[in-house]
Amino acid sequence: MTSKALDYLSMTGSILIFCVGVNLIFGKKFEVANMLPVLLVAVLFAYLPWFN
Repeated sequence: MTSKALDYLSMTGSILIFCVGVNLIFGKKFEVANMLPVLLVAVLFAYLPWFN
């Protein structure tokens, strides 16, 4: 993996962890399990030429 792909993956994972925290504090508002495919999309964006 390239460093850009790892950066995108880390940023997306951090957002998902933030959503889990929001769910714990304010009750269930985000369905984080439904957002897991975005991890693959984040890595794919790193390899597309127009996102570099």
